[in-house]
Amino acid sequence: MEIKVNPSDNVTIVEIRGRIVEGDSANEVHKVLRTLIRDKRVHTILDVSEVSWFDSTAIGILVSHYVSAKKLDGRVLLLKANDKVKILMKLVHLYDRFGWADDMDGARSWFENPAS
Repeated sequence: MEIKVNPSDNVTIVEIRGRIVEGDSANEVHKVLRTLIRDKRVHTILDVSEVSWFDSTAIGILVSHYVSAKKLDGRVLLLKANDKVKILMKLVHLYDRFGWADDMDGARSWFENPAS
């Protein structure tokens, strides 16, 4: 698994590649997201276009990041999620908590228009 963090203005783009499952991969994602919150980088675009799957541990990490960001008036968007990821988030009733976009223009627009 690979993670690349790209701070951009008031939004941080986190590119994740591989599977996010219990163990080292989930721990690494959690560490990166905790660091963002600690540094008050609370608007996050998670580029999951190269994530093939994640398990319940990863869902817990996403929810933890969402809650922490929201407490600081932040927002979290999942970019280019595949159908498996979208279906899983719908099944666990978390789909509506996150922003979703298929391209970077849509992601940036979502952050510029908080009512969306």
